[in-house]
This record gives sequence, structure tokens and C-alpha cells, in this order.
Amino acid sequence: MLYIHCDTFKLNHLMTALILTSIATTSFAKIDDISSNNHIENAKLPNTSDKNLPIAYFDKIVVTATKTNKKLTDTPIPVTLITQQQLQQNHARTLKQALELLPNVYLRPIHGKTGYEVIMQGFSGDQVLILIDGLPITASTGSTVNLNQYLNIDVEQIEVIQGASSAQYGSSAMGGVINVITKRMQSQEAPITGSMTAEVASNGEQNPSNHTVDDNRQFVETSIDARLDKQGHWLARLSGSYLNDNGLTINPQSWAKIKDFSEQSQVTGKLLYQPQVNNDNQQFWLEATSYQEDDQSRFNYTVAQRVLPQQRDESIDKQRVSTGLNYLIDSNSLLSGAKLNASLLYENYKSNSNTYSLELLNNPYLETNRHTKIDTHFAQAQLDLPSWKMSDKHTHLIQIGTQAQQDKLAQTKNGISELQNTHVKRDVTEFYIQDDWLIGKNWEIVSGIRYQYDSDFGQHIAPKIAVKYNHVAKNGVQHIWRASVGQGYRVPNLKERHYVFDHSNLGYKVMGNPSLQPETSNSYQLGYHGQLSKNFIITANAFYNDVKNLIQTDENNATYDGNIAIYYYTNAKEATTYGGDIGLTWYLFDDYQLQTNYTYTHTHNKQTNTELVSRPKHKIMLSLNQYLTDKLQLISRLNYESKHLVSSANGMYSPAWWTFDNKLNYQATPFLTLYTAINNLFDVQRNPVVTNDQRPIDNRQWLFGLTYSF
Repeated sequence: MLYIHCDTFKLNHLMTALILTSIATTSFAKIDDISSNNHIENAKLPNTSDKNLPIAYFDKIVVTATKTNKKLTDTPIPVTLITQQQLQQNHARTLKQALELLPNVYLRPIHGKTGYEVIMQGFSGDQVLILIDGLPITASTGSTVNLNQYLNIDVEQIEVIQGASSAQYGSSAMGGVINVITKRMQSQEAPITGSMTAEVASNGEQNPSNHTVDDNRQFVETSIDARLDKQGHWLARLSGSYLNDNGLTINPQSWAKIKDFSEQSQVTGKLLYQPQVNNDNQQFWLEATSYQEDDQSRFNYTVAQRVLPQQRDESIDKQRVSTGLNYLIDSNSLLSGAKLNASLLYENYKSNSNTYSLELLNNPYLETNRHTKIDTHFAQAQLDLPSWKMSDKHTHLIQIGTQAQQDKLAQTKNGISELQNTHVKRDVTEFYIQDDWLIGKNWEIVSGIRYQYDSDFGQHIAPKIAVKYNHVAKNGVQHIWRASVGQGYRVPNLKERHYVFDHSNLGYKVMGNPSLQPETSNSYQLGYHGQLSKNFIITANAFYNDVKNLIQTDENNATYDGNIAIYYYTNAKEATTYGGDIGLTWYLFDDYQLQTNYTYTHTHNKQTNTELVSRPKHKIMLSLNQYLTDKLQLISRLNYESKHLVSSANGMYSPAWWTFDNKLNYQATPFLTLYTAINNLFDVQRNPVVTNDQRPIDNRQWLFGLTYSF
């Protein structure tokens, strides 16, 4: 049966959001002893007139670089940070919207799917490891993580490492690591705290409803933290998000839509036990997340000079359960002072997709039913040994870790497996050791080696080293230089080896290749950070990646089965990517912050003697953060991407583009923030009838919302 949307799905998840909101409102009504200072700290807009803010911002604690808590300026590997404050001020509700704030990251629609993948330093989403609190996210197609399938509720910050710089991250991290860090749970004076957000947006004439002004996009979220006992040993969190996007249409009277309909919900519960209140070194936790999504694509398929309306409905269900501990060994033993971190993860991803032919709109014909199931089992442990102080100037911080992961993939089309077997699986075990060597006050050397054993490809060893030098001049100006060399290694994923991506109704197939070989890379990174004054900061990074056996779809050697083009995954002989980025942050006057960034990326496929596809050479981002009053904030951002190669087979390029966004935030009370935005003010958008036009899908959008903290 054909349906435009699942009313039961929508009703269930609207009810979930309303129940969470009701609980939060009821709880707030019963609380009369909450500290007003705590409310103000959580809710108010920051004032950049505070002359210490730049230093405070760049001294944020991050964990991804070495899997230990370090100040951002102390990390031996460059880390790009998106803070909770930036997420809130820019209304970034999905991981995709969050990464749009970064100047050196590119986002591209996933071909044949609703959603986006990330591209960093010329590497695709298959080669970038995406984590939540250090635990992997299941890729929606068995390879690429869909950035839209994570809603940013309860996120403290997002940390990004580019390149293969750390021994603590193995396969799938050739291009870098994106680690989503959730908010820390801690005991407070109030037994219950939380927040609620609601927003609506309209896309004008492209609203599918044919109404210029309507709620084409709706979003609501609620998060509640509770202290379960008087002392604060037991803490709990319950949060839920709901996002409904009706998509876009150029002509409401036509069948095809330029952007898919998508409805998403995410509910997370977390329980934490801490024997000592607010002591991160003694904690045990359990967390569960349920994510559901309904998507609908409407498009036209041309065959034999006939235009056939097509519709694809996909339903996604993802269940995620994790548990872990932080434990400081304080007994009288050789390991006294060592810290153990361990965690377990199980994630189950299910997708059911139906593609209909609507040659007769009142009599749809089911052409394809595709069912996918992906199971991920993951375990990891890391032991931070007690610091080894050789002298006053030499200290070693040694870490030993292990990881084990099993991935299973099963997929059928019309009841027949699209894989070589009914299901395929991959097992991998990894070990690493890393030494963080502190030399005096200025030097730090991090060296490590990682061993990986794959059930299909055997063993591999990858060494990595990073160096940091910190110099403070007599005038107080701080200069930090960083350099790293690392070897990346990625085995072909299950999709690339076994999958038959059959889109015969669209005129093509992509076939897996069991003979693929692992990708390897040598990654060289160089970075500089200069705190030239309290009001002016400069960062610069350069990279060079030499890649062998790069896996890609071979568009130059398609075979044909009738009118169906068949493409295969192949290993390119060799490819290189190099470039860099430079960023300036200037705190103008008292209430103005100007940021400008430029990124250059050059890629070269030595097999085809062309660029890699979907990798623009130039990207520019310019943003101005203005505090018009102590309660009113205006954020303006200009984005530019140069043209990029779409197909190496025919030399087609997608045109360059630029967009301009404006966001206005108003702190109405210490508890209530109102906001509005005009995104893509000048309505820059792709032309859907031009196949090589890959400019942004979204047109101009008006957005209104509010956040209430308690």
C-alpha cells in the first residue's frame, strides 16, 4: 500500500515529545529551590566584552586527541572544536548542521539515499571515523555514516581531528575522527534540571503544501537531568527529539521533489552511578537510544522517451545500547594511580525501503522492496598507567588499549539476497600502545603503534608520532607548533566487497568487489596556533596524504546489461591529497567577533590523472558575531565553495556557489531565549534539471524558535 506518510509513526513520536515536555513542565512547577545563578549560567548569551573570553574559549577541555582530558591549547594533535554554545546560537539540530559550521569540512548528499556524508582532507565519509563518546556510529549503508541520523540534543561539544594522526584510532580513521561528546552528568542543588526547544521553519514558494507561509519544518526537543538520591550518587537523564521536514518542490503541481520528506525521532535514557559525588574517576553508566526515521523520495524516471513517476519510501529503526566505567586504581600496588576506561556497545540498524512506479497514480506498482539489517558489536578498554617521572624535565604518560568489533550485514531485494551469501560479517581485533612524553615546559612528543588483525585481511601494524612545541614570548604572545606523521589503514567494508547496489529503475548498478585490497596512506600534518593577543588569534594547518589502493567506483569502465550501466568498486593505483587552511579570529571592540577562514584542498587520482570527484579546491567562510545589546545577538555567515569535479569519465563540473545566513538570538529572560533566522538569504540553489549541478539543495528559509531552561 502506498502512503505519503506514516500517521501512526508521527502520532507515536509526537506523543513521546509531548510526554517529555509534560514531565519537564510538571517537574519545574514543583521546584522552588533552584539557584538563579545556575539558570543564568545555562541560559544567557555570552558577552564577548569579557577580555578573558578568548583565552577561556581556547582552554576548553577536549578528550579526542589522546583519549585523556587536555586543554585545547595543550593537545599535541590539532583539534577543531564546536562548542555547545555554538550549536545553540546557530540552531544546529543535526550533526550535519553542526559540521556546516566548520570551515575545513565538506558535506555531500549520499548518492541514492536521504542524508549527507562528510569529506575531510580529500577523504570521503567511508574513511572518516564518527563516534559518540568514543563509540562508533553504525553506517547507514554499511560504509558511510549519515550525518542527518544523529540529533544534537545533550551534546556538550564536537571534536574533530583531521588525518591519520593518532594510534588510538584504527581502520576507518584515515581521513580523521569526529567525536560527539555528550554533556557531563553531575549532582546539583536542584533535583531536576533541563531544557525545552521548539522551532518551525518555512521555505516559501517551495513548500510542498503550496502555501508560501507554513510550518514546512518542525522541531521539538526536551532534556531532563534528575538526581535520584539525596546525596547524588545516582543520576539519570531522559531526552527526546522530533524533527519533521516536508522537503522541497520547485513546482507544487509536479510530481518530483527536489528534496526528500524526512521525519525523525530520537529518545535517549542514561543512568549513572558514582560512588564519590562528581568524581569522574569512579563512575559506572548505562545508556540506551532509540532512533526512528521515515523518508520519502519522489522523482521521475525517463525510459524509452517516457517519463515515469517514481516514489521511494524508507523506514529506519536504530537501537543502541552501551555501558561502561571509569575506574581509578587506588590500591597499594604497582598500578596505584592508573585509570581504567572500558565500554561495550551493541547497535542494531534496520531499514525497509519500497520503490513504487506510479505510471498510473491511482494504481501504484511495487517494483522493489529492499530490507537491510546491520549489527555492530564493539568492546574497548584503555589503561592509563601512572605517570612515570624520569626527572624534573621528563615525564611519560603511557596508555595501553584494545578494541574488538564485529559487523554483520544482511540485505535482500524482493526477498533475494543482494550479497554473495545470506549475510556477511567482519571481525577485527586491535591493540595499541601510546607514550605521551612531556619534555620540560615547551616540548611534547606522542608516539604510538597500533596492531590490527582482521578476519579477512590478516594483520597490519601502523606507527604514528606527533610533536608539539609551545613558546611564550617575552611580551606574553603564545606560539604553538604541531607536527605529526602517521600511517592510515582501512580494509574494504562489507558494502564495497559484497553489496549489489541495484538501482536498475534509475539505469545503473554498483557492484561490490571481493578482490579489493586494503587502502593505506602516509599522512603528514603541520599546524600553528598563535594567541597573538587577548583579542587576536591565528591558526594555520597544512597536510599531505599519500594514498595507495584508494577504493572508488570506477566510472570510466562501465559495462552494460541492456540499458543498465554497471559500475564496480576498484582500487585506484595511487592518489594524493594536499592543502591547508588558515583562520583568523578577531575580537573587535567590545561586542564584535570576526572570524575568517580559507581552506585549499588539492586531490589527484594518478590512475585517471584527474581530481577526485566532489572535492572543491577552495572554501571560504566569513562570520561576524555581534552583540547589538546585552540581550540581542546577530550572527552573519558567508560561505563559498569553488566548482568541483562531478564525473571523471566526462569531465563534468558542478558550479561554484556561495550562501549568506543571518541568525538573531534574544535573551528574553534568564530562562527564555527567542530566536529567528533567514538561512540562504539570497536563495542560491541547484538547478534540478542540470545533472552536474551539486550546489545546495535548500533554498531560502525563514526560521523561528524558542528555548526554555529550568
